[in-house]
Amino acid sequence: MKKILLILSVSLAFISCQEKTADREQNSEAGRMSFAEEIQVTSNRRVSLLPEAQTEVSQWLAYITAQNEMESLKKGTGNDILDTSNSLLQIMESLNTTLPDTLRSPAVEARANVLLTKAHVLHQHATKKEKDASEVFQVANELIVEWDNFKLQLNELYLKAPGDFEMELDEEFERARSEDTLPAMPARQ
Repeated sequence: MKKILLILSVSLAFISCQEKTADREQNSEAGRMSFAEEIQVTSNRRVSLLPEAQTEVSQWLAYITAQNEMESLKKGTGNDILDTSNSLLQIMESLNTTLPDTLRSPAVEARANVLLTKAHVLHQHATKKEKDASEVFQVANELIVEWDNFKLQLNELYLKAPGDFEMELDEEFERARSEDTLPAMPARQ
């Protein structure tokens, strides 16, 4: 009786293992097939740099390289993302370490760190033994969003403070008034 129970339990375990292996192979095939799909960028926001910021980054090789890679990422397939995850990581490391002094601020440095972290996460997902296409696409989308946030932060370095804006309006008002383009304000009694 013990032999029959032993044989029965061994055969059940064997059948169970075969079913799990078949399920894994099917999931793996489905994952590989979805890597052939193009990335669907979930953010429709596009950020352009202000002319002052563009002038500042025009000589920064790491930024130019990262910009080109991010544009390629937006048009790539899952397989392209897997292939470029290591170079994206290296580019973001370079971006983080070569930040020019003229752009160095706590906010910009924080955004550069976020980009580096997202690149690390993408690289980890891309180098997993059992890759999940949805995870890779999700992190790639997050990296695209963070790139736009980085550019927004660069732009903020060149935005005028509200006080500066008020002073500029006052100067324009005084200049227009002195040129007699505005009527003099009546005196209050």
